[in-house]
Order: sequence, then C-alpha cells, then structure tokens
Amino acid sequence: MKHELEYQPAIFPSIFPSAPNWQAYFGNDHPLELELGMGRSHFLFERAASMPAHNIVGIEWKQRWVEQANRKIVRESINNVCALHGNAWLLLPALFAPNTLSNIVLNFPDPWWKKKHQKRRIVNDVFVNILASRLAPQGTLFLQTDVGPLFEEYTGRLKAHPDLKYDGPLLHNPMNAQSHREKKCESVGIPIYRALLTKEMATS
Repeated sequence: MKHELEYQPAIFPSIFPSAPNWQAYFGNDHPLELELGMGRSHFLFERAASMPAHNIVGIEWKQRWVEQANRKIVRESINNVCALHGNAWLLLPALFAPNTLSNIVLNFPDPWWKKKHQKRRIVNDVFVNILASRLAPQGTLFLQTDVGPLFEEYTGRLKAHPDLKYDGPLLHNPMNAQSHREKKCESVGIPIYRALLTKEMATS
C-alpha cells in the first residue's frame, strides 16, 4: 500500500508568494489556457499548434509525461507551452490569479473506482469554486470523459455553481485537439461524454 505522502505534489504552493507573471514567462499577453491531467500531452501540443496566439499550460501528476513534454518543448522550440508536474488541487490556486484563464480543460480525469479512493476525484465542491474563480469572464471550461457516472457527477457539481452557465452536452470535441485517451476511445468505439460551461459576467 502506498503511503499517503506519496500522493503529495512535487511543487508546493508555499514556495510561491503570488501567482507567477505568465505574461513575462511567455513574453506576451496572449490568452492563457490550462489543461488538467495532460497525460501523454497529445492534446496539449495539438491545442498549442492550432492556437498559436494562445499560451497553454498543462498540469500532470505523473512525472514521466511532464518530462517527456518538456523535452519536446526544448527539442522543437515550442514557445507557447508550459508543462508542470504536481497536484492540480494545490497548483491551480497557487499559480493562477483569479479571472485570468480563458479556458480550462479537464481531459479524462481519473475516476478512482474504489469507494475509499473516490475522495481523490478532482472535481469536488471546493475545487469547482477554484475553477470558477480562475476563469476569466466569458472563459470556458471543457470536460470530457468516457465514464458516464463520473460525467454526471462532475457536470452536476459544475452546473450548480452560480457563475458557470452549462452550455449542454457536446457530441463533438470543439477544441481542435485530442488527448491520447480520446483517440483510443474513438478507435474502439467507446462513447465519450463532453460538456462545455461558460463563466458568466458578473452583474452589478
């Protein structure tokens, strides 16, 4: 059995006195996007290639995929991608100021099948508040998974947030990029459930 400390992040928020200056990091003021659970980074790089005027940050818990992505960034001189290793629960509120993300993508989050592990599912009510707070007004949150019950649970939590408008389930991926899991599901005919939500403008 893994010790609980093994589930702690590689980067702790306490080392950041405030969110990084992403405009300085990327050298421009392009819209900033975030992919949570980038895995093998297929989506991350395809999205960056299709949206060269956007900066894309990916967060992944498995270090080997982050190292692989960073080697590709250097090898191919990709200047609008940043790949980070760590726990999204802690990194998201630490690294991104409120109202700064134009888009957040939740790509095939781990369903944590065992009942005793379900507390580790990434979208809980606390995290929904963080997601909504970091989205810019009119920013979007895109979710896709091949697990129907997980989709229902997550969309239920997201739709309940007063700042998020549910734009309904989607038949197709509108992002011009596909994750490794998405490609695999499509190749063998596994259904994929998708949803898009938009952060509504605050009313005075």
